[in-house]
Amino acid sequence: MRCSEFLERYSDYRDRLISDPHLRRRLSQHLSGCSRCMRYHARVSRGVTAFKSLSDLEPSPVFRRELARRLATPTLVVDEPVVPASASIMVTLMLLAAAALFIWEAFTRLSTDQADASATPSRPLPVAVANPSVPFVSFADLTVPAFGGQLHTPGAEEEPFGTYTIAAP
Repeated sequence: MRCSEFLERYSDYRDRLISDPHLRRRLSQHLSGCSRCMRYHARVSRGVTAFKSLSDLEPSPVFRRELARRLATPTLVVDEPVVPASASIMVTLMLLAAAALFIWEAFTRLSTDQADASATPSRPLPVAVANPSVPFVSFADLTVPAFGGQLHTPGAEEEPFGTYTIAAP
């Protein structure tokens, strides 16, 4: 038996409400062999014992009088329905929030662009390179050598179609 099965039936087991002797025996065997469920059983038993040892609690006469008064007094009934804020107020608040976000974004982007402009030099966009023999297009940044070494751009008479090669270092 798994602990989850034991815990599902634990209350009935503890209160001796399980009539099936086979199930009672399985639950008892699990309880005697599982330290986790034994701890659970011990804690619940201590709580039940402590609760049973308490004397009967009687509310004070002041509490009883106050309870009777509150039960006799009708509850507050609101005749008018609660009206949510009008749509124009909500639209105004949303527009103010959007404007604040727009200004904040513009200010953040401006300061970020200024920091980026001073930190890194501008680079040209990658050039689209198409191979005429195979239907394949890729984008290459021709300003930086891919495998190290010097970037060499041959003339059109050396290699057709404007292909680029990288010279060894």
